[in-house]
This record gives sequence, C-alpha cells and structure tokens, in this order.
Amino acid sequence: FHAWNSEEDIRIACGAEANITDQSKTVGVWDKNWIGGDIEAVWAECPAAPTPNYKYNESYWIATYAVNGALALLILVWSVYKGFAEQSVRAATLNKTSGADNKHPDSPGSAVYDQNRDKGYNLSEKPLVGGVTKTPLENGSVDSTDPAMPNSCLHGYRNKLLGTACIWAITLVTLLWICFLGVWTADYYGSLPGKYSGKLYSLAYGSDNLELATFLILWGISFIILIVLYVLKPHLRNYFRLLALPSKGKYVCVVRPLHEVKVIEENTNWLQHYINVFTGWLQVSLSRDKEYTTCPIEKTSEGRIYFTYQCTRYVLDEQTQQYAPYEFDIGTSHRRLIQQADGLSGAEVAYRLELVGPNFIEVKVPSIPAAFVREFVSFFYLYQLMILWIYYVYAYWQVGLVDTGVILLSASIKVALRVQSERRLKQMAEQEETTPVKRDGEWLNVSTRDLVPGD
Repeated sequence: FHAWNSEEDIRIACGAEANITDQSKTVGVWDKNWIGGDIEAVWAECPAAPTPNYKYNESYWIATYAVNGALALLILVWSVYKGFAEQSVRAATLNKTSGADNKHPDSPGSAVYDQNRDKGYNLSEKPLVGGVTKTPLENGSVDSTDPAMPNSCLHGYRNKLLGTACIWAITLVTLLWICFLGVWTADYYGSLPGKYSGKLYSLAYGSDNLELATFLILWGISFIILIVLYVLKPHLRNYFRLLALPSKGKYVCVVRPLHEVKVIEENTNWLQHYINVFTGWLQVSLSRDKEYTTCPIEKTSEGRIYFTYQCTRYVLDEQTQQYAPYEFDIGTSHRRLIQQADGLSGAEVAYRLELVGPNFIEVKVPSIPAAFVREFVSFFYLYQLMILWIYYVYAYWQVGLVDTGVILLSASIKVALRVQSERRLKQMAEQEETTPVKRDGEWLNVSTRDLVPGD
C-alpha cells in the first residue's frame, strides 16, 4: 500500500488483473520520456479532469454583490452625512466652558423660578439637588454631577430617516446571510426547488469539495457579522442617530461606568495579574465597562421637557439648558413642619407633581416575542446557531435537529421563567393605594401615586 501514491496501487491492481507479473521491466508510462526499448506495453493515463470553479457571474453571486454592496454604500453615505451634520454640534460644545452659568433649575434668578413665581406658586421650599452641569464634552455630551449618577455623562440624539433605514437594512441583510446558509445546506442534500431539485451540489457544479469550501467561507463571514453586531450592540442604534446637545435631542443616552466589586483583596500571582489586566483591557475595548441606557425625551402637560432614568425624573431648565432631578426641602426641625400643618395648596401640588413625577415605580415587562428576541441575541445563542449549521451541512442533520429542539425548549423555559419573575416583580413594585392627605387645610382621600414631597 502506497499511502502517498495511489497511482502505483492502481497500476499494480490493473497489472495483476492482466497477468502482468513484473511491471518494472515490461510496462512503462506513456509520457514524453518514453522511447520504447524492451517495454512491451505502457499505461495510458488520462489527465485529471479540471477542478470545477465559479465564474463569479452566477445569479446568486451577483445578488450577493448587489445586496451587500448596497448596504455598504448606504452605511458610507450615512457616515459622511453624519460627520457633516454633527459639525455644528461639536463646534457648539467646544465653545462652551465649565465656567458657564450653573444655576439650578428653579433656583432664584432662573427662568423656571421666575415663571413659577409669576404663576403664584409657593417657592419657599427651595429644591436642593445634584444636577447636571453645563460642562460639555467634545462629543456633544455633558457630565453629570448628580450623586445618584457619579462619573456619568449624557449624550443627546435625534432620529433621521436615513439612519433608521440603515438599521433596518442591517437587520435585513443579516437575516439574508442566515437564509443564504440555509440555501447552501439545502443544496448539499439536493433539496432546492425547481430545476435544482434532486441534484446534489448543483450550485457548486456537482463538486462536493467546492460546495463545502464555499459553505465554510460563507459560514465564517456570517459568524464575523454576528460577532461584530454583538460587540457594537450598545452603540449601534445611537450611531445611526444624529448627535445633539442633550437639551435639544429627542433621546438622551446615559453613560454610567460599571465598577467591579471585590469582596476580599486577592493575593494574585503573576499569571492571574496578567489575566486580570487582559480582561480589563478587553472590557474597555468592547465597551463592557459602561452601561448605556437610552431614554426618550418627553413633555409634561405644561410643556416641561424631561426624561426618566431609573424611576427618577430629570427636568430641563430652559435657561441653563440642564437636566436635573428635584428634591424639596420640607424642613429639618419641628417648627418648620408645624408651619406646614395645613398642607400644600392645589397649585403647589400640581407644580411639584410636574417636577418629580408620580410617586410610582413602573416596571416594564416585555411581551413574549420581545422576550424571545432578547434571549436569542445573547452571545450563547448566536454561538449555538452557528455551530448548528455545521451539524446540518456535514450530514449530521439528525443531531442538528435534536440539538435545535433542546435549545428551543431550554430557551422557552428560560423565557417563561424570566417573564413570570418580572411580572411578579411588577406586581410587588407597582403598588397603589388610597390614603388621607391634608391639602388646603382639608383632609382628602388621595391615591399614593399622586403624593408629592411635603404632603
């Protein structure tokens, strides 16, 4: 057996069948070096058939070029437009300094204070709060000095039709790549419809090697696309929005650093030290060291602009262009409390309710389809999805079906338990009762949702 020369084995087998015992002296090989002599016969070997390959003008490749080229062009146009459109915002932020007016919304001298004083509101209790400073960063954001959000900053964004189209196009093309893998898997088994039905490797000109090589390349590209989208997930949606000052945008992205809590001080060796350094660098590189929360900007019935972050309302002061939460000083002595024995006036209640929002913790529970989407966009399921394609295309489709069923069952149980837990949490958090409250000198039965500081 000649492991590296199958032609030698073929000649020996064929010679034995023809009763030729000593091929080395009587049988040669037909080529340009053979000149006759004692040779009685020769092996006439046909050259190997040329390996099939693509012309790359096939319809499915043209469709691939067109779809991905259109997406690349769309993203390029958006990036150029975004760069020019955001120049004014970046220039405006660079012209501001940290020494700008930092009056707190509703502090004496501010626009909000003067407006509410003119309306007759009781402003004897000054709001004492850590607000958002007016110190812009180069990217059109502002730092937060709110004690509840240390080392955090705000980014303002607004939607554009072209950016929204880019997001939908990326989603569609990603799904098309997954479907493209399904097309090649079906072709591997000869299961394509129409004129390709029943033909193995029809897209690869009948070559199983070319089919498998093509599938592996497409599989690798699809895997890279999913990994890139997963890494960029915290930034992807806002990249396809236009940057704006937080006071001018339609959305505010709160960026808050995440800090690792160590229970005990570890005495690590050099290997653990370098592992910690590498994981820290990886977290920073993949933006996993910060939490990104995008909040829509809303308006109250009086037209006051605000956004809600972690159940706290941040209100915009039109003069200082700052967002800030409110806390009312209701007094630190018995004398101050006794002075408020008649309760708040109706106008003061309405004013405070508009500033601090309802006395209510809202817990949002996603729908079942949204919960499944949230579950399947995690890295674990993306990895499992790509591994399943390997099972399907390498004639292990039975194993692939079993694994797919196990994964779907596991995900369904996990989603059901998580949604059930979130609904229970919603029931516990969203409590609303009726309680007696003294307002304008009279006792009233008021919902706890409508309680304000000072009631």
